Order: sequence, then C-alpha cells, then structure tokens
Amino acid sequence: MTQGTERSRIRLFYLVVMLSGLAGLGYQMVWTRLLAVSLGHEIVAVMAVVAAFFVGLALGGLVLNNVISRSRRPQYWYLGLELAIALWSLLLTQLIPVYNQILPTLIGTTPSGLVHWSYAFGASLLLLLPATFAMGATLPALERVMSAHWRQPGKIPALYSANTFGAVLGTLFATFLLIPELGLSSTQVSLAVVNILCALAVPMLLSQQEPVSSSGTPSRSAVTSPSSQQPPQTLGWLYGLAFCTGLLGIGYEITVVRVLSQILENTVYSFASVLAVYLIGVACGSWLYQHRLGRATSPASTWQTGLQRLLSITATLCLTGIGALWLVHALYPALSAWLSAHNISTVLAELVVATLVFLPPTLAMGALFSHLASRATQHQRLGNLLGWNTLGSAVAPGLFGVMLLPLLGAKTALAMVPMGYLLLVLAQWFFHRASLPRPTSWRNRLFREAPVALCLTLLLLMLPFPLRFITVPEQSQIIDYREGVMAAVAVVEDASGHRHLKVNNHFTMGGTASRFSDHRQSHLPLLLHGQPRQALYLGLGTGITYEASQYYPDLTTTAVELLPEAVELMPSFGVTPAHWPNASTVMAADARRFVLSSAAHYDVIIAEIFHPSRDGAGALYTREHFTAVRERLADDGLFAQWLPLFQLDLDTLKTIIRTFVTVFPDAQLHLGHLSLEQPILCLVGTIKPRPYHADWLLQRVHDPRLQQQLVLNRLNSDFALFGGFLGDSDAMRQFVGAGPINTDDHPLVNYRAPNFVYQPQSHPSDRLMHLLATLSPQRGNLLTAEQRTSPFATELEKYWQARDAFIRTGTRAQDSHNVQQLLARSREPLLQIVRSSDEFDPAYRTLLVSARNLAAVDPAQAFDLLTELDSANPQQPEARLLRQRLFGR
Repeated sequence: MTQGTERSRIRLFYLVVMLSGLAGLGYQMVWTRLLAVSLGHEIVAVMAVVAAFFVGLALGGLVLNNVISRSRRPQYWYLGLELAIALWSLLLTQLIPVYNQILPTLIGTTPSGLVHWSYAFGASLLLLLPATFAMGATLPALERVMSAHWRQPGKIPALYSANTFGAVLGTLFATFLLIPELGLSSTQVSLAVVNILCALAVPMLLSQQEPVSSSGTPSRSAVTSPSSQQPPQTLGWLYGLAFCTGLLGIGYEITVVRVLSQILENTVYSFASVLAVYLIGVACGSWLYQHRLGRATSPASTWQTGLQRLLSITATLCLTGIGALWLVHALYPALSAWLSAHNISTVLAELVVATLVFLPPTLAMGALFSHLASRATQHQRLGNLLGWNTLGSAVAPGLFGVMLLPLLGAKTALAMVPMGYLLLVLAQWFFHRASLPRPTSWRNRLFREAPVALCLTLLLLMLPFPLRFITVPEQSQIIDYREGVMAAVAVVEDASGHRHLKVNNHFTMGGTASRFSDHRQSHLPLLLHGQPRQALYLGLGTGITYEASQYYPDLTTTAVELLPEAVELMPSFGVTPAHWPNASTVMAADARRFVLSSAAHYDVIIAEIFHPSRDGAGALYTREHFTAVRERLADDGLFAQWLPLFQLDLDTLKTIIRTFVTVFPDAQLHLGHLSLEQPILCLVGTIKPRPYHADWLLQRVHDPRLQQQLVLNRLNSDFALFGGFLGDSDAMRQFVGAGPINTDDHPLVNYRAPNFVYQPQSHPSDRLMHLLATLSPQRGNLLTAEQRTSPFATELEKYWQARDAFIRTGTRAQDSHNVQQLLARSREPLLQIVRSSDEFDPAYRTLLVSARNLAAVDPAQAFDLLTELDSANPQQPEARLLRQRLFGR
C-alpha cells in the first residue's frame, strides 16, 4: 500500500470521526425536544434529560473501556457500537410517542421537585440508555483503532477535535436544516443512516491491514492488557481532574447561557448558536494542543507543570469571558440594529456575542481536556477518563443551574468556575509537589502559576455591578427582581406609574397599562361560552387576564404558570387570587404537561398569549397539544387560544390556524380589540357548534359586579361581544389554504417563527388589513339559522362593516402628528362610519375626543364637528351634551 493511499485512508478515518460526532449532537438536539413534550419545560425536566444523556455516555466509557482497549479488532467493536446507536434511534421513533403518552400520568399535575426529577431522570435514562451507552464508547474505540492500526497512539487530541467539530456540524445541521425541513423523526432516521455509514466505513478502511507494532510488524504487544501494567498512583487523581473539569466547563456554559438569555432573542437558534461556538472553541483548543502543545505531555514533571499552567489559563480566560458579558450587553442591540438595517439576519449578531463570551475559555478547556486525555491514553484508560468527565458534566446543570445560580446570583455562581480551576491548581501542587520542579513553596507556586486569574476572580467578586441586564425606559425603575431557576423576572414601573413584567429582559404581554385589553382576553371566551362553571388558564404572565375571572360568581378557576417567580410577583400588579370571592387555584407547572396529566374537564380553557418566536413556545401551538386540550373540555366546552398578531408573520399565523382547525372543525376567529399597534386574535374552538342569537348576554349576565365590569370593558352588548368576529372555520380554511401543520414531530412554529425577530417585518396594521381583506368577503356564520334573517343579524353585519372601515381609516391616519392632521384625513370617513351603524361607537368616541381636543385650538371647527356628529347619530347624546358644555348651545 502506497504512502499516499495510507494518508487518504487516515483522512477518511477522521471524516468518520467527525460524522460520529455530528450524529451524537444531532440526537441530543432531537431527543431533548421530543422528551420535553411529556416532561415539561420546567428546568427540572430539562436538566434531568441532559443529565440522563450524559450519564449514559459516562457509563458506556467506564464499562467498555477495558474490553475495547484489550481488543485486537477494535474496528468491530466500533461497528457494533454505531449499529447499536442506529438501531435504537430507529426504535425511538416509535417508543418516544408512547413514552410521551404514559409518563405525564405517572408524574401527575403537581409533583414535588424530587418526584418530578426522579421520574424525568430515571425514565429518560432508561429510554435513551442503549444509544447513549454505545455513544460513550465510540471515541475510545476510534482511538484504539488509530493506535493499533496506524501506529499513532498520541492522536487523541486530534480525534477529540475532529469529533467535536462534527458535533458543531450536528448542532447547526439539526437546528437550521434537518429538523425544520424533515421533522424530528425523519432527522433521527437520517442520523441513523450516518451511524450505519460510519459503522461500515471503518472496517472497510482497515480491510487490507493488520494491526502493527512500532516496528511495523504485527504484534500482540499493541493489545497487551492494561491490567498487566500497574497504573500510576495518580490515576485516581486524573479521574478526579476529569470529573471536576467536566463539572466546571458545563457549569460555565449553563450559567453564561442563562445570563445571555437577558441579552439574546431566546429562540431555538439562539441556543444553537451559543452551543456551536462553545463546541468550536473546544475543538480548536484540542487541535491547538495536538499541533502546538502536545510535546508537554512527558516527562512527568513537564506534564504536571503544563497541567497547572493550563488550569491557570482556563481560569483566566473564563474571567475574560465573564467580563465580556458587560460588553456584549451594550454591543448586541447596536449590532442587531445595524444588521437589520442592512437586511442581514441578526443571528449573526448572536454568533458574535457567543464568540466573545465563549471562544477564549473554551479554547483553554479543549486543550486542558486533551492534556488529561493524553495521559489517560498512555495507560489505556481513555474510556474511564471520558466517563468521569461526562459524569461531571451531568452534575453541572443541577449544581449550577438549579442550586447555585438562584441561591448566589449569576455573578457569584460564575465566579465559582475560575475559583474552581484555581483550587485545582492548589490541589495539584499539594498532591504532586514531589514531581514538580523547584521551588515547591505553595505560595510561590500559586502566585507564579495563577496570579492573574486569582486577582481577576477577587476583582469580579468585589465589583458592585451584578450580572443583571434589564433595559428600562428613562425615568423607569425596577420594583422587584427575582433570579429564578428558569429565568430572571423583573417588575418595571414607568414614569406614569404603570407596571410591566419583564422575563429575561423581554417584556411579556400585559401590565397595568393594558388592563382593559387583558381583561377582555378573559371576558370574551367566558361570555362566548355563556354559563361556565369550571375554567382553566394556561399561562398567567402578570395575572391581569386571570384577574377578570373573579367577577363570575359561579366560576371555579385553575391557573397554570411555568415560572414560579411570575406567580410570586402577581401581587405587584394588584392580582391576589386568595382574596377573590370565587374559588381559584394557582400553580407553577408546565402547561403542556399539566394538560396531558390532568383528568379534570373544563367548560372553558383559555391559553394566554405566548410569543411564538421564543424557544419552546411553539410546542403550545401543535396539533397534539390542541388535541390534548380538546380532551380536557366538557361536552359543551370552549377553548380560546390568543395570538399576538403583532409578533407573528402571516405564514406562521396561517400554520397555527391551519393546525387549530384540524382539531376544532367548528372554530371561530375573533379580534380582541381595535389596536393597530398590538392587534391580538382569539381562536375559539368548541366540541359542538355554538350558534348565537340576540339577547345572548341579557339571558346570561345577571350579577351586578360583572355587569359593571362589562361596561368598563365595552362588552356590555351583544354587538360589542360579537363585533370582533372575523370568520368561521370555512373562512379560515380558505384564508390559510393548503399547507403544513405544526406537530410535535415537525415543530414548524418553533423553527420558522424566529424569522420574525431576525428579519425586518411589516407593520402589524398591514397584517391586520390583509387578514380583514381576505376574511371579510366570506366571513361565514355566527348566528343560528333562524337569526340570520333577523334585524339583529342585519345590524350586526353593519357593525362588522363599520369595524373594518374604522380599521382602514386608522391605518391611513396613523402617521398624523396632531389633531388637525388627524381630522383632515379621517373626519369624513369616520362620520360615514357613524352614519352606517348606530351600534358601532368607536368611531363616534374617536370624533368626540378629537372635538374636545380641537376646542382649545380651533373652537369653530370643534363646534362644526360636534354638530355633524350629533346629526350623524342623534341616538347618542354625548356630542350634543359636549357642545352645550363647551359652547352653551
């Protein structure tokens, strides 16, 4: 065999190593998404899945290391491992849907943290174990192949680098290409094909070779059992270092990602970008070690010195990454705005931020792991080292994400990472001072190897600036702040005294300034049902929408909110369910898992507004979730899904509606209010058709407190209640047309909705106008067959036409800067709307307010306007009374 052919085979071998890493990270992205459906998006469940994945990897490396290191044919071990991964991943396409149906009922609706974590971790570990166990031994098998067949036993840094570069590709391909285009199951099948190709490729590459010794002839010494060679006394310490560095490395990742969630967009692509940069840094660090630093692995004293320096460098670079967080908080908005102005996706800005924060420390982490792995490989203990390193990684999410971060705050929790590396420097000197060069004084050693890292760590702890990034408008103040396990939650009060809720530095829907709109989101579905007794709220936010339920005396409510901190902060918005006259239960839980695990039935289920672009929110718009909600409805039940049109592009809106009507054939679409800046929509689905008629409210609303609230929320007439109707299910089907739906297996919303925040969008009023123009000609039916020819139906049709005309007029006048400009554009159209419908009063109220404001600058024009307004609708006395008050006639 020629030398050129041999080099080609080695290059192909490294390609196999990359593809193996690609498949491994691709599976992790897929399985975490699939299992979150049943386990919930609570941090307990997410961390349990990650820990189960890492523990499976660790077990594979620990259990199979010895047998693989003794094998004369490690390529066949590798073949079997890759085939096992492929086979089990194919089986998981059938097993995971069954798992997702069974597990929520076992966990229950309100499990304790320990019970929830135990089920999530134990069940996930068992489900994924055959594949993750095999994954944990693939890299040791590949290293054994390299050392036995190509006489290159010191290539573990290069192999690790290639494998990690493959993991980068797996992260990016799975997130940006495979899952959006193929779906989760098909992505698993594609990755299984990659495993099969890898399995077959290695034996084929070695089919004409025999294992060779250092002299070039077949040798059994190359596969001598490591048990015949006594490992050094420091082997246990090596495993301890592997465990601690895995713990600290993933701890840094977990904590920094939480801090970055206050800066980045928090889409599915945000996490993929951050993870890709993290892995690139590790891969480059391993490559750098192989080609520049690997000579420091022997003799023992040189290796020990190199270890201490790498630990110190890692600590120092972690501190530079932490310091970069303050920089990128200011950099990201400016960079995003510049990219958006040049029609470039702001995903690039997230990549730049991730590079500044993650690349320097991960370069050192990659080199440090390669340094440890080179020593383990000399004693054929690579699998053991990988196992202990991965076990440390498994512990990190729980320790840093669940315990330290909420307990100590982000800055102190992050400071524990460089401090941990510095403690390893000190421990390394203490346990191995005899093998280290002089001087051996611990003071000289510590301050010679780690002075910069130590000083920076102390400086970080002393800085009075927390890693808390909350952008507040001028003259606003932070009333309350909670650093939770899942998110940082803050209550912000503006100069006018209105309060808003910020989650990870992003405004959520609702606040004291939008109480009118928020209350309508509760009143509308409850009134459309007519006589609700049991109601379920999915999502609370500020709790103001839920607050309106207290005015229904016979209503018992249950509310579910993902963030415990949001529940704790509801009193900051005046929401105190414990003081309400009717029965209410509020709990912190994942909405999807609650619906799947609950056995109760509800007359009305109200799903709050969920920002579709945020990672995980798309799972609340899938066919499976809508189906689970339908099963929780009573026989005459009603489900209301609110949608933020101002945060949705039309393609994503159509996908959600198309999905909804497949589950609720009898559906309606309503407009929440007449806002042009923040229009919201309500998808209403029912088990049975609910035809309406005149006097609907008169026959159902008798409580004085509720009547008063409906007056305040302008829902005190049947025209106002039904006036937001946009179309029935037939009209919606024609609007959305043929196309894909959003499912758990093909989560289109999760992967396509983020385009809304990464690319420039049209004004919300433009999307609303498109919706009206499409639906109005074929709005469909809302009333009973008998009522469709009644005077009420005629007046209701006039109301809808007046509403559409009012919105069109508003879009034309929204650029006006003063009352004269506004009237010049909208006076005649608004007067025509007033004349066209006696029941539609928003146009009347708009002109009334304009006349009151105009009276101060142009009394004559104000007088004429009030006279015309009174003539246009003489049934309304307000214009006449205002004219008398202002002008005495």
